[in-house]
Amino acid sequence: MYVINKKLITALIALLMAVGCFASITAAADSKKVSLDVTSRYRSLIPGQGVMVDVGISNAELADGKGLRSAKITLSYDENIFTTEGSLRFEDTLGKDIWRDDTFIIPSENFRTGNYLIENPYPLDLDPADGRQEVVLSISAENGQLIRSSSDEPFVSFLLTVKEGVSNQNTSIKVQSAILEDSSGKVIQNFATASADILVGIPTSIDIVRGTLPPTADPFKVSVDSGMELNALANFENGDTAYVTELTTWDSTDTQILTARHGSVKTVGLGTASVTATLGSVTGKHDIVVLSPTDPELNVQTQGYVTVTYIPPSQRENLYKEIPVTVNGKVAKSGRLIDGSVYVPLRSTSDLLGVEVGYDSSKKAPTINGTTIKEFKILSGSSYIKAREIPSILGAKTIWDNTNKSLSIEYGS
Repeated sequence: MYVINKKLITALIALLMAVGCFASITAAADSKKVSLDVTSRYRSLIPGQGVMVDVGISNAELADGKGLRSAKITLSYDENIFTTEGSLRFEDTLGKDIWRDDTFIIPSENFRTGNYLIENPYPLDLDPADGRQEVVLSISAENGQLIRSSSDEPFVSFLLTVKEGVSNQNTSIKVQSAILEDSSGKVIQNFATASADILVGIPTSIDIVRGTLPPTADPFKVSVDSGMELNALANFENGDTAYVTELTTWDSTDTQILTARHGSVKTVGLGTASVTATLGSVTGKHDIVVLSPTDPELNVQTQGYVTVTYIPPSQRENLYKEIPVTVNGKVAKSGRLIDGSVYVPLRSTSDLLGVEVGYDSSKKAPTINGTTIKEFKILSGSSYIKAREIPSILGAKTIWDNTNKSLSIEYGS
């Protein structure tokens, strides 16, 4: 009886929340309306992969000048596709499950201040028979402030994981209901919503590429007794591509000529062999010709000059620990926490720093203003540099916020 009563209470709460905004959810989008925006870090996901879901509020500054004071947003997702296993913990003081501190983040420095109260998201199941689960997120402005945001500046991000064995299908993470209050305490009835549309399933094919170069049918040519780094590039039926190097199983058709492990190829004998990368039922294959060091054919092919970093399964949780990064107060692409060190995305960070990025072909490493980066990684085809290197190269200041697990970079005037 207790479980039944609890679900009835939950359903009643959901009904009360929905009454105030039913018309606004079905209304067409209007640039002058407040908009609740749900976005995903990836448009295509494979079984077992985790994704950070971003939630933002656009046009929060209302035309009447009042602005938003608080927002309580309920999102809905397909429980047959996504799971929260490993993401939740039970909070004794609240008497309910909430997202763990390391599975939700506040990406924007704007909201990581005492002027805003953002609670850990928590799960609901409003209708046990509808095949969907809900998650509730909330934000309120404190100290007389208002909620100010934009569509590219979410106030919260939380982790969902695709269940193993999910077949190819389209799904969405969408706004189920919301309660928005302006600065006078009035409930706002007129708002728009934007959902995150995602394709979930196994890719249609896998290309094995050299570094981040485009796919080619030509064999790779490499010297004997040397190494070569490759990437597995997945192709999805919606046209998306994604690097899945660390998620695939690698092998060689002839171990007397070459061996392959996690995208790293080691040549041991002359001849031609193929390297394979398998994800579920899909396998990519590419020929490799191993030549003597003096063979002139080695000098006529394009080199990739990248280093692919393998993340063992026991450490893949680190891939989900995205670290908010700001440069001179502006939001950059999230960094990664790997083995206790923060790595920041080279391209996004350098653009905000206003510095020149290059490549040292002799050392096979990126450069900033002509200085070679010593410690960097390639994750999903993008270069990440160790944040601790930035002060010594540029004289910039890096500030680590241990409470919010975020990094700020200050540089220039």
